[in-house]
Amino acid sequence: MLTFLRQYLHLIAIILMWVFTALYLGPLIYAVLPLTMFVFRSREMWPELILGFLIILVFSDISPVYQDMRKIKSAKYAVMVALGLIFLIETNRFQPLSAIFLLFLPFFVYAFFPLLLGSDLLNGMSKTISYSLLYLLVPNYILYNFRRQGWSFFRDLSFFIITIMLAGYVLQWVNPEWVYVAGRFRGLFGNPNGLGIFCYVSFMLVYLINYLNPSLFTRIERVFLFGVIGFILIKSGSRTSVVATSMFLLFGRFFSLSPFLGFISFIAFLGIVELISSNLASIVISLGLEKYFRVETLEDGSGRYFAWNFAWEQINKGGFLIFGGGFGNDEWVMRHNYPYLRSMGHHGGVHNSYLTMWFNTGIVGLLIYFRSYFLLFLKANKQVPIAFAVMFSSLFSVMYESWLTGSLNPFTIILVISMTLLTEPDIMKGGGGYRGGEVDEDEVGPEAAEDGAPATVTV
Repeated sequence: MLTFLRQYLHLIAIILMWVFTALYLGPLIYAVLPLTMFVFRSREMWPELILGFLIILVFSDISPVYQDMRKIKSAKYAVMVALGLIFLIETNRFQPLSAIFLLFLPFFVYAFFPLLLGSDLLNGMSKTISYSLLYLLVPNYILYNFRRQGWSFFRDLSFFIITIMLAGYVLQWVNPEWVYVAGRFRGLFGNPNGLGIFCYVSFMLVYLINYLNPSLFTRIERVFLFGVIGFILIKSGSRTSVVATSMFLLFGRFFSLSPFLGFISFIAFLGIVELISSNLASIVISLGLEKYFRVETLEDGSGRYFAWNFAWEQINKGGFLIFGGGFGNDEWVMRHNYPYLRSMGHHGGVHNSYLTMWFNTGIVGLLIYFRSYFLLFLKANKQVPIAFAVMFSSLFSVMYESWLTGSLNPFTIILVISMTLLTEPDIMKGGGGYRGGEVDEDEVGPEAAEDGAPATVTV
């Protein structure tokens, strides 16, 4: 960790400069952020491009307490454009390109057509383009960094994520009001559930990195990495993310032993969930965890069930059932019904990625997207047995939040990085020292590995 901080001290200084600019120089941040991306490119600082983009997405989700930092919420679009221009200029560097974008291409093409039925064409167009760019740019930037640096890039990425979490934790000693809301810890994020999702997807990513290359981290480093993520996850009090992380660990164990056992465990889990959900309040109280799990909100699902019912009514009434209304349609509908929603005690969005995508692209778009989603993990499972654990746990997580449908949030990008890890041949064959499940401690370069399943490791 200390080695990482020394190596990327310049990036930390640049990030602090971004913060200073947003706080005190106002609109200048709209020029500084994209220009910095071009500086990174001119100096061959390719890891800084992806790490910088990630922290910008985190800042865009920051608590409303940091009002001046909210400018980054719109400035991040300029960063995405800058990354797209760099990719266009340097396309030859990225060859051969990642296959993930092509897998989801039918959805991206289709997603433009529902915009004709929507009410906010300009906003919907920008969201559709940015969502497409996320699946084009992130896998290729990740692959290029891996080809340049090997597994050390993923090591640095892991420690950078931990640095983000620890930075939010340290701020409580500066001013607790910055990082707590209603007694729950939120760190640098807008709300505790956002922090919880970040912990879940980060845990999954670091676990995959460690799974594919067990020699990358020392035992102490593994304990530190997973210990920090687990601690911050628990601090957030996000019930959904705690369950999703537990699902990933549980299914990961079973799928690593046998796909059949994995599917049996998944079916059993569904039955157990149904049994527990009907007796959840009494179970939580008997365990003495009513304060942590906020038992008073369990019955109403913290307002989510109301939001789901309202969204389903609007999908049918608004004519969005088949083709949707384009990206951003859900926001437009919810925003224009905000007085009613607020009167009913609901202050958020749809809180369900499936309904949000249905709002935006209809049942047609929903089927096209998840066709690609399932194909990706079916392909990944042939190489990495725990790929289905990623798929099932993420499908559970997005049921309670709409993060999967957003391109410029700090959650989807990490899932896309995990997809890249699981599916790209260069990564599967290109390093880490795993050879048919056996690790060679002396071989950690790009040419060190051959085909074969990675070893199962204990966290």
